[in-house]
Amino acid sequence: MQILINPENIIKRCLWAKYKKFVLKGKSDEEVNKIIEENVDTIISENDAYVIGLLKVIETENLIHRFNLHVDDFLKIKSTINKERVIINKSALLKEILEFKDMFPDAYKPNSVYLDAITDMKKYVVEIYELVEQLEIIQVPQRDGKIYTYVLSSDVNKIITKK
Repeated sequence: MQILINPENIIKRCLWAKYKKFVLKGKSDEEVNKIIEENVDTIISENDAYVIGLLKVIETENLIHRFNLHVDDFLKIKSTINKERVIINKSALLKEILEFKDMFPDAYKPNSVYLDAITDMKKYVVEIYELVEQLEIIQVPQRDGKIYTYVLSSDVNKIITKK
C-alpha cells in the first residue's frame, strides 16, 4: 500500500520530526525547507507510514492533548522498574519534551487557528519542562560506576494529567 500525503498533513499530525529523521534522512536543511514550502503531495510506503506513526494518529488542533499523549507514550516505552518504583531517566524525558516543539519547523506557515494552537502548545511544553525539572530526583548507580538521575514516572504522569 502507498499513501499520498503532503508535508502540512505530516506536521499537523505532530509527526514531522520522525518523518524528517526516517524518510528525509540525508537531505540538507535547504532541501527540507523547500519540501515544506512547496507542500506537494508525495507518496510514502506503508512501512514509512508505520515507522513515523502515521497509521495511529489523527489530525487535531488540540496540540496540548497530542503533546500529553506523546509524553504518556514515552513514559510507557522508556520507563523502567527500580526497587519496586517505576522511574524514567530525567535527562531523556526533558530532551523528549523539548524536541516536541521540533514537530513544527520554522518553514511551516500555518493558518491563524493552527498558529494559535502551536503557540499555546509551545508555552505549555515550557511549563511542563519546568515542572519536570523541579521533581524530586532518584539517583541510581550503574555497574559502570556512573550515576544516572531518574524521576518517578507517576509524578510525570500526574503533571500531564492535571494540566
